[in-house]
Amino acid sequence: MFGFTDYADYRRNEQDLDRRAEQNRVAREQRDAARRQADERRAGKHAARAKTSDAVRPRAA
Repeated sequence: MFGFTDYADYRRNEQDLDRRAEQNRVAREQRDAARRQADERRAGKHAARAKTSDAVRPRAA
């Protein structure tokens, strides 16, 4: 059976693969959430900076 000595060995390998896939999925979701939060913070800082610069610097007509 694909290099496994018995069915129990095969199942252990399958469970290990499933566990690793789940860990990778969770880690990917955490990275994505952190990236989204950093993007939102960056956008907020950028908007605040633009608002203060508009208030300080008068626009030429």
